[in-house]
Amino acid sequence: MPLHPRIVVALAVLVGCGDCDRREGLRPPIQPPEAELEPFEVAPEDVYRPVTPSAPSASDRRFVEAFTEDTDYAGHQPESARRLVYRASLRVPVSLGVAPDWLPKPSGELYIDVSRDRLRARFVGNGWPVDPGSEVRLRRDEPGVYVFDGEGGRPLGPGQLAQWFEGGRLRFQPSLRVRPPPPSEQSGPGDLVCRLIAEWTNTPPDEQMRRCGAGGSPPDFRVGLWRAERTADVAVRLPRSALRADHVDPPRPIPNPASRAILAPETMARIERIRGPLQPPAEDAPAEGLQVLNRGRSRMLVTVQGTPIGWLDRGARAHFVGLAPGTYRVGAMRPFGLQSAGGQATVVPGRLVLPRWVPREE
Repeated sequence: MPLHPRIVVALAVLVGCGDCDRREGLRPPIQPPEAELEPFEVAPEDVYRPVTPSAPSASDRRFVEAFTEDTDYAGHQPESARRLVYRASLRVPVSLGVAPDWLPKPSGELYIDVSRDRLRARFVGNGWPVDPGSEVRLRRDEPGVYVFDGEGGRPLGPGQLAQWFEGGRLRFQPSLRVRPPPPSEQSGPGDLVCRLIAEWTNTPPDEQMRRCGAGGSPPDFRVGLWRAERTADVAVRLPRSALRADHVDPPRPIPNPASRAILAPETMARIERIRGPLQPPAEDAPAEGLQVLNRGRSRMLVTVQGTPIGWLDRGARAHFVGLAPGTYRVGAMRPFGLQSAGGQATVVPGRLVLPRWVPREE
């Protein structure tokens, strides 16, 4: 009995990334025969947040029309494309602490459908510092991108995707490295993947697209402190309407939390505190966990003993639970890696305002 197409893709992803934590190099991407497949659908996640918000209804979301309507991709005729999966992990600077190897590392995946002239990418998993399920649409003949997130959908001009990911104005140019595809991959729409990376990091698109040329997709790339490895590459045929790069046919409602825990409480409980006598919590401390206020000018990733535990938007408050009572090194950084607060000894249960200095207006 032939396998259902969705099962084919699931098997491809599992085989492609089953040992990606243990291997040094990359295994060859899976190349099954082309199949008729539907666009990506992200299953509901069992996630942990300080507050569990429901996804906004269609009436609560605001959609702004794209700068140019993508009528060329309004039809349903089949289009050859590649379905890619990148697994990304975050490397925390040693100045914020060093997490033990046995502690699970936060990670996320980037699902990409890309044809010769169109690309759709979706941020999947609880490791990304953006709304889970956020989608980016890109077309070759227009600068900028179209983004769907928890607020709705809107077009972004060249370079604005970097500010969207950072949750505020960029303070420095994110570091970037792209490994070109090997000579064995002589053809493919990989240059649009490099175009996406260029928009993501606010770098000149032509410069990055030349790194891929007319070859396949990059085997791996690094954006700031995020390292992404390609774990699946499947040939598919999609209706052209599933690749259109404007505001039409938005994805299902996306959760829109102002803060989000990356680790489950039982995982946070495994983080080791600083050795020494237990210090009493402050009088205004919560009953458990760590409460954080972000008074910075961008989104902030909070780290405990070198482990990212969650993120919160600027001006937002978060309550991270699961940490055992004790003293920990707590730090913070922006999504692209700029340090917002050095690892400072903090008593848990407790409250913390980050950064401790008031940032100047940008």
